[in-house]
Amino acid sequence: MNDGDQIIAMIRAGGVFYNVSGSKPEEVFADAVSQVSLPPGVDREVLLTGLCEREKLMTTSIGHGIAIPHPRTPMVAEEGHERIYVCYLDRAINFDAMDGKPVYVLFLILASSPQSHLKALSRLSWLLQQESFRASLRKKPDTDELTGIIKQYYA
Repeated sequence: MNDGDQIIAMIRAGGVFYNVSGSKPEEVFADAVSQVSLPPGVDREVLLTGLCEREKLMTTSIGHGIAIPHPRTPMVAEEGHERIYVCYLDRAINFDAMDGKPVYVLFLILASSPQSHLKALSRLSWLLQQESFRASLRKKPDTDELTGIIKQYYA
């Protein structure tokens, strides 16, 4: 499995969601968690609490209007249940980003181990450093379009 394959598999398992709403991170997380399909054994309330607790420690915004929220501890039992949910917000909101830009898209990661989480985070971060990839996110691609775009970076 090449670097892009893991990200693609996780996004396909999680999916792309539109019009996630809220006026602050906790509200956005609540709306996102209410919409996504969770893997076996993951409780919505526990996930929401984990996301909010992590956000209180430090913003998950990485700049450019993008945030990568995630619980501090693994929430899925096996790699086959790992997910990345891509959530486009109905309107950009303040996440206290270092660059001051409001967040318009979340990449919510659910991993099975700290190592797997770091690997996914590293590969996702590399993609998000690419200006052309960030520009493609502004068009709010669906799952197939987004995974097709990712494949181009790892070809």
